[in-house]
Amino acid sequence: MFELWCGLDRDMLPPSPKSDGEAWSAAMQVPIGFAPSGATRENGMCWSFAASATMVTVGTAATAIAMRRRLPAIVPAIVGYFTLMEALQTAGYLVADTCGTPANRAVTLLSYLHIVFQPLVINAFGMHLLPGEVSRRLRVGVYGLCALSAAVMLLQLAPLEWAGSCRIGQPLCGSELCVRSGSWHIAWHIPFNGLMRPVDETFGLNLGFPSYMLTVFLLPVAYGAWRFAVFHFLIGPLLANLLTRNQNEAPAIWCLFSIAIILVTLSPPFLRWLHVDRWPLWPRHWQSRPAA
Repeated sequence: MFELWCGLDRDMLPPSPKSDGEAWSAAMQVPIGFAPSGATRENGMCWSFAASATMVTVGTAATAIAMRRRLPAIVPAIVGYFTLMEALQTAGYLVADTCGTPANRAVTLLSYLHIVFQPLVINAFGMHLLPGEVSRRLRVGVYGLCALSAAVMLLQLAPLEWAGSCRIGQPLCGSELCVRSGSWHIAWHIPFNGLMRPVDETFGLNLGFPSYMLTVFLLPVAYGAWRFAVFHFLIGPLLANLLTRNQNEAPAIWCLFSIAIILVTLSPPFLRWLHVDRWPLWPRHWQSRPAA
């Protein structure tokens, strides 16, 4: 049974008894099923390099199977895309806490760039859950909004003095570009600017990247893929934030779960449940008129 210790930050753990450090260390071992490399509650890490590498293997196999079965192109594309993120997280374990090194900075930057373009892939899958004619008519507008979100997120990475800096405590905000060890998984630290801070402050939010959240969750709901959006939210950011209060680590945990989310949604019965045939915001002629 999973133990809640794996979701606690180091400063939430009881202090190690000075008189019997070895006994404490032995007692604080995390169940082996969640720590293939021998992580402990003492260091807080419940995931590992070996576990991430295993996820890469599973994702690669699933991508190959989807291609071999000639499933719609979006299926192997989305599984492969999030398998790539898991490969970046695996590399993150190799360079974690070596801030300032070229390898650490490269892995961190590539991870951020992967996140930037996730809305395009996620919405491609979301539209796959709609009738063909509806999806065809939505495609240009949806991809356009996702591209706009990507542009905003890239601009957030630019050193714009007039925009100020992000606020420590916002998701991913850090003083330097670095991947570090978290309490549960790895944690990305990105020194992005404060371009979107007024949005958070105006609405009392702490999103950091509001364009991402809008295109990944509200946009699919708006065009009808609401079941997928709700499922993604529950098993993605909500669960990640229950496992850690570290806002640099939560996005990495969310990305870790993403490949599992996609694999689950590829189950034929579950995929049928996710599919949407009617939505009040669709004009009637979208469903009645054949595709060109």
